[in-house]
Amino acid sequence: MLDEERFMQVVDNIIGNAVKYSYENSTINVSLKNMGNTLLFTVADQGQGLTQADIQQLFQQFKRLSSVPTGSEHSSGLGLHIVKQIVGLHGGEIWAESEGKDKGTTFFVEIPTADA
Repeated sequence: MLDEERFMQVVDNIIGNAVKYSYENSTINVSLKNMGNTLLFTVADQGQGLTQADIQQLFQQFKRLSSVPTGSEHSSGLGLHIVKQIVGLHGGEIWAESEGKDKGTTFFVEIPTADA
């Protein structure tokens, strides 16, 4: 069963990161699709992007990657680690894709619905 409060924590963190690491006046696309037995939540930004090394370390605690907040915001290095734990406790998966630095990033979260 989906814990709505925890799922909103996931949504808030991923959208917040997209804003935090995107350039001014860039676009962020957010999508939530019901895929039958799965919810698919995606956030695609036009921000700083990620290197392959960043992607490998993305969900580790206290990891700060090559991107830096564009508005001098604070980053603890814990948010995505916590998000991964929440998604895992729901039996879901989270991952990110990026074509590299300055090419944006897309985050994907798949969570089984109660029917699964």
